[in-house]
Amino acid sequence: MTPDPPDPLRELLDRARTFLGRHDELRDAVGLFGRALAALAEWSAPVAPAAPADAPEPAPVAPPEPEPAPPPAPPTLVAPPPVPVPPPEPPVPIASLPPLTFKPLPPPEPHPVAARDTEPLKNTAARCRIKAEAARFAARRAAGDRTADEAADHAELTRRANELGDCFLWMLNPQGLSDRPAAWDHLAAAFDTAAQAVEMLRAWHAAPEAEARRAADGVLHVAAEAQAVLYAAVTAVGRAKPDPDQIDLFVSVREDAERLRVFVARFLKREDHADPASGPAVARKVAEQAAAVRRASAATQGRQKLLGNLGYKARRLRDDPAGAADEWPRVVEILEGLVAGGLPPSNVAVRDALLPVFPHLPDGLPLPPNAARVFREIERYLELRAEAEPAAAEAAPEPPTAELAAAAALLRGKEAVLIGGLCRTVARATLIRELGLADLHWKSVVDHESVTVFEPAIARPEVAVVLLAIRWSNHSYGDVQAYCDRYGKLLVRLPGGYHPNQVAHQIMLQAGDRLRAAGQERRSPARATSRASARPSPCGRR
Repeated sequence: MTPDPPDPLRELLDRARTFLGRHDELRDAVGLFGRALAALAEWSAPVAPAAPADAPEPAPVAPPEPEPAPPPAPPTLVAPPPVPVPPPEPPVPIASLPPLTFKPLPPPEPHPVAARDTEPLKNTAARCRIKAEAARFAARRAAGDRTADEAADHAELTRRANELGDCFLWMLNPQGLSDRPAAWDHLAAAFDTAAQAVEMLRAWHAAPEAEARRAADGVLHVAAEAQAVLYAAVTAVGRAKPDPDQIDLFVSVREDAERLRVFVARFLKREDHADPASGPAVARKVAEQAAAVRRASAATQGRQKLLGNLGYKARRLRDDPAGAADEWPRVVEILEGLVAGGLPPSNVAVRDALLPVFPHLPDGLPLPPNAARVFREIERYLELRAEAEPAAAEAAPEPPTAELAAAAALLRGKEAVLIGGLCRTVARATLIRELGLADLHWKSVVDHESVTVFEPAIARPEVAVVLLAIRWSNHSYGDVQAYCDRYGKLLVRLPGGYHPNQVAHQIMLQAGDRLRAAGQERRSPARATSRASARPSPCGRR
């Protein structure tokens, strides 16, 4: 009988049995190991000596029993063969690696601007105005100015407040509050100022986004001051709690400032006190800011209307240039109004609308100053684009005309001055080549610039003709004629572009007979060479 193992050993065996019950391979290995231990124990156990007998008669000696066979040797546990580890791959040469590139970080997302809900301020202005009337009622009562209609006035104020809802006229119950009439008058003015500030905020919320952003700083600062004056006036009459409408105005200013990332430096902290008697002064600030917001909103709405009208007329001119030619005066009128209203002459929307119809602009169309600035900017844009893409600009050149050949014969070896536009290297070189000029002095212009800056170039003895690009120039540039008369130069006005055929046509039309009659001979090569060596920079304003 096998004795029971001790409790600790039994507990250990129970845990081992539970563990081995979940692991078959380990259980088989433990069984093999246990059988080996049992065989080893039987093989190595000593033989116990026999007990002595009481002198019995000797018994016959039995033959010795054969020795028991030795127990089988415990099985040898054979370790699994080692898993071969593949050798490491050789290092890749640096030269064979692709170039190291860094992916640029995406641009930060713009701060989302949530649409402002104006409903919380929907009735705030009306409540503030009723409270201003109630404060004046309290001021009259504090001054002892009691009338027979006092009860009726009290009832009427209460009725109107109840119709608005959430409008508690706490000033009608002055118990425990100030008895100074001036304090109540200041409170009434503060409520009126707050009402104006709320109306200004609502108009600002409804303004176009671009105008609202531009006016945000001024609007929020003056609204913050208005609510601070109301807070101070409420405190001055002895009320412990702020007025709910002052809190609404304060919260609205704080939310708008956070939404638009505008820092309001003053009047949004409790310790930043305002003067409770400054209501009328702050009301004037609010009125000025509100008027600016209304003007900006009206200007933006009018500008959008004009831009839409301009786009419509430009589409008509693009689809039927001849049939819609009567639209050009209205287009010029629209451009004049847009620029006078503050729109830059280089506005992209205006330029994109007019680019398709720009080549069809009539030569004799009167252009007021602002409209001329728009067309000058369009021409400047085309000139810069042509400089950047000269091959595209000359992809389909027009064949030279007979007038071009005639003008070249009259001007060959001479110099010319071109006033207006932006000096274009490619166009200048083309005019020199096609007209046979020794040089072309191209003078760019600036708005309202004096014509005296062009006199040195006109006075050069080598200059035979002065070309004035009049399409976009100010009327004062017509005074160039005086310099041409003084120095005996021919003045040719260019209503169109700078193509050699167009320039030659205007030269022959306006000065061809005079050039022929003058009978000017060509310059000798020696003189032309000597002048070319001392030639100034061909492009410039001076």
